Amino acid sequence: MDKRKKHIKYFMMLVLLGVVIALSFSNYFVFVGTNAIINAIAVMGIVIISGYAKQLHLGQSAFLGIGAYVSAILMTKAGISFWLTIPVAMVIAGVFGWVLSIPTLKLKGGSYLALVTQTFGEIIYVLLLNLTFLTNGPFGITGIQAPRVGPINFVELQPYFFLCVAFMVLVYIMLKRIVKTRYGRFFIAIRESEDAARSIGINTRKYKMTAFVIATSVAGLAGVLYGPFIGYLSPEQFRWQPSLILVSMAIVGGLTSLEGGIIGSILLTFLPELLRSTDQMRMILYGVVVILTLAFLPDGMMSLVGKKPKEMKAILSRQWAVLSDKELRRKKKKARATAK
Repeated sequence: MDKRKKHIKYFMMLVLLGVVIALSFSNYFVFVGTNAIINAIAVMGIVIISGYAKQLHLGQSAFLGIGAYVSAILMTKAGISFWLTIPVAMVIAGVFGWVLSIPTLKLKGGSYLALVTQTFGEIIYVLLLNLTFLTNGPFGITGIQAPRVGPINFVELQPYFFLCVAFMVLVYIMLKRIVKTRYGRFFIAIRESEDAARSIGINTRKYKMTAFVIATSVAGLAGVLYGPFIGYLSPEQFRWQPSLILVSMAIVGGLTSLEGGIIGSILLTFLPELLRSTDQMRMILYGVVVILTLAFLPDGMMSLVGKKPKEMKAILSRQWAVLSDKELRRKKKKARATAK
């Protein structure tokens, strides 16, 4: 990546942060924005495991649920401070991720891995539903208190919103540092060719497990933030459908980019709200927008960053040619003409 593109990415992030601060003066946008920020934290974990290490993970919401429930149980039943529940929830979510990765990452990626992680999400749902002595089962957990630091109380939306933004920035910086180390290079080597990475001595299973633990720990942190934000937890909030939404956010923004994960999360969290005036057409239009983005920008919105208008047009034209089989028809026409 050249310096110009790198600076443009950071400029976009600053502009995005400025827009977020401007929107923070509206309670409605603060509520949606807080949800978007929490989603962004979980999606950055997906970028690590699915974008960098190329392991299709469809169970991220289950780990988000683990983090949320661990934090809520410790706060409501044991009286432990919100701040102390953060490392505990992240470690427990990471341990669950490590245990799941032991058999799962023996699979050759693809649909098998996706099926296992999706099934794990349903297992967590059943556990949350039936461990009533801990989770209150279908009745859920209520009375989750917002954190405070001395005189600062985060019970109001605006302060809690900025707290979530601070955590998102911290997670982004930490993950950015990780992907620039040898771990990031090994993740990319596995993504490009796992067989080739193994042939030069990289312990691919070890680094895939590492990526999985990082992703699930980050989801645990997102879950900790989700509890006080909503104030109520129930098992239905963490089934496999939210995982699909989180994955779509990563793909739309750019699966191989942490910045893309943030942008995709914000776009797809706000989009249903912006389309709310269309009533029943809202989710249809939402689906159309997502499908068109995936069709014309398979590398996500971040693939347009740093590009000039002519380059953007060329990318879209090239993708249209692929989708319409224009190039294939041209080759067939040329072959028939040659045969004659």
